[in-house]
Amino acid sequence: MNSKILFQMDENDTISSKISENFNKNPKKLYIFSGTFKESGFDILEEEFIDTKSKKYIVIGIDKKNTTKLMLDNLLKYTKDIYIYNNNQVVEFDSSILIFEFQDKAIMYNLSSNFSEGGLINNKSLYLETVYNLKDTDDKKLYKEMIKSITSIVENEDSKFEKLTKEMVDELQNNKEIFTTKQYIHNVKSISELLGKEPNIKPEKKEMTKDEIDDIYVSNIEIPKIKIDDLDIDDLDIDISDLDNEQIKIDNKEKKSDDKIDIEKSNEQIKGKIDNTDNIDDYKDNDVDEVNDFYDEQLENIDFDENETLDIANLLFSKADLKLDIDNAKKEVDKEDKIEDDELVKVKKLNLNNISNFIFELPSMSKSTKSQDVLKIPNYISKMIPNFFEISDNSKTVEKDNGVYKIRDINIELVDVKTGEKYTDREAKISYKVGQSYVTINSSAFKNLSYNEFDIARIIKLDSKVYHIEIIPSNIQEYKLWSKLCNQEFKASKRKYGMM
Repeated sequence: MNSKILFQMDENDTISSKISENFNKNPKKLYIFSGTFKESGFDILEEEFIDTKSKKYIVIGIDKKNTTKLMLDNLLKYTKDIYIYNNNQVVEFDSSILIFEFQDKAIMYNLSSNFSEGGLINNKSLYLETVYNLKDTDDKKLYKEMIKSITSIVENEDSKFEKLTKEMVDELQNNKEIFTTKQYIHNVKSISELLGKEPNIKPEKKEMTKDEIDDIYVSNIEIPKIKIDDLDIDDLDIDISDLDNEQIKIDNKEKKSDDKIDIEKSNEQIKGKIDNTDNIDDYKDNDVDEVNDFYDEQLENIDFDENETLDIANLLFSKADLKLDIDNAKKEVDKEDKIEDDELVKVKKLNLNNISNFIFELPSMSKSTKSQDVLKIPNYISKMIPNFFEISDNSKTVEKDNGVYKIRDINIELVDVKTGEKYTDREAKISYKVGQSYVTINSSAFKNLSYNEFDIARIIKLDSKVYHIEIIPSNIQEYKLWSKLCNQEFKASKRKYGMM
């Protein structure tokens, strides 16, 4: 057994590169023990899972923050030996170990970081590499005992580790044990409920019956016309203080449309009110003084002729000094609406069926030789713009040893924008492995280029079988233009993409 401490310092010497290096040697078995297993870390491992026949034994912790249903579903496509521990509890599962078992040796990596893009590529971290010589009897025995002791604990029925199944994934999502948007929907209590009071529930709106509506709307009752020319105003001494709260109700059920209101009956009611009023002589002197307080000296200057006829209509209904120009007012309103409409920004709705440009920020270039001739596009993007890749319609199905593929033959023109170099590949392909989480564009022309993370690839579809691809480095002026069009973030990644 031999151990040494390594330091992940830069992109040229990473844990991810060690993983690719060991997968290229075709290990017999792979063991993963990870308490924090993120989707970005799984994406790095999945690149190696696709083309390997290694047996995989995976033990991970799950939680609401890092674990997604899509990741668990994809893990089950590569192996059934998956055990999970619920880290939403008080006691969590902590581990970060990766073991490659070969015919003659086993290599174990004890990581100080978690399984994520940062932990496997970007972060500065120390990790321990231990090599067991399986040709040596003592080393082989020590290694076998270590693996047996760990797996026996995981598989023990009394432990809190559970073997993952497809049905369990759905149950975890429904119970909100893994990431789901449903967990952020809460019923917030009102202040009265927090204080222990019953909430004020607004009564339901009750529809009015036809009879109730008829009691309100009396438009079919003829309104009487009262002539006041023959009335002697001096004879009227009416106190209406008692009538303030009186309401006169006309029941439409008892009145027909051709009925007329009995004026004499109304006059008798008014007379009854007059008889019940107090005599003016009963007012006290102090009441008269209160009235005098409201005396206006300006009334002395008014000339009043008691024999002059009063124009009651003119007194009650005064005329406005200004004439309301309704037509001009309407024009002003229409003009304001028009100005507001002109100030609005008109946005054209994007038709995903007519996308001709797909622009995205690239991941860091793979250290694995077999992965350097591909560009990977997440499967949910290809489903969003199916006419751009035409996987479903114009592909052929090919069965291989490691799965079923859908493949399209295309022509590619590749341009390095910085140098101006152009490369053509008439044997390029767009392929998708059934069950895989991404679509690949395979071309030997990609090996002629080198790019860094967050450099931009612009894919232009010129024809059903012809694609023009530009690689735009982040250190040139043109990059600023295309980066502004990348306004959507990839899932579980800081990289962005855009469409035209």
